[in-house]
Amino acid sequence: MMIALPWKDIEPAKIHRLFYPQVPVVITTEFQGHTGGMPAIWCMPLSFNPPLVGVAIAPEHATYEMLIGAQAFGVNWLNFSFAKQVGELGANSAKEVTDKLSAVGLRIVKGNLTGQPLIRDAEGALECRLHEQHRIGTHELVVGEVVAALATESFTEYWDFSKYNPILYAGTVSDGGKCWVFRSGIGEKAVVPLKHQV
Repeated sequence: MMIALPWKDIEPAKIHRLFYPQVPVVITTEFQGHTGGMPAIWCMPLSFNPPLVGVAIAPEHATYEMLIGAQAFGVNWLNFSFAKQVGELGANSAKEVTDKLSAVGLRIVKGNLTGQPLIRDAEGALECRLHEQHRIGTHELVVGEVVAALATESFTEYWDFSKYNPILYAGTVSDGGKCWVFRSGIGEKAVVPLKHQV
């Protein structure tokens, strides 16, 4: 006998939305004189020892191609005040500019161990060397070994949120065109038109 469950069915194409809101990170990389960056919603820690992180990236993105070429990348956490720039990174392609990060108004510094770009105003950043990659359905799971982890004073054992007001990715909506919706923990909202792929 089937039991009546208290939930409605969710279609497979929308399963990932159950995980939202998510804190997007910005993946940064440089290869052959070109600097790329893209927001990544699907990013997670994978291992304590060695310290590994994983990020799922659609392989058709120019930033993914640069990351594979460089064999290294940065992971950056930004304050909500940078939601517009994060959205613009997702709305434009790295194929269109030499320095995608500067093109949206983000300041860059080079990581000490990988030489990869990091965002100067990030609340936290990782320098990663490419450890391995796996095709998982529509995306490539890129696994990076963390060689340096950096954060502002808002992080001690955990984030204390004294300064860091994280961006929360709430989803994509049609609002006169496809748009990304970002929210903050204190009710702020930013809607950024999505034009191209990253």
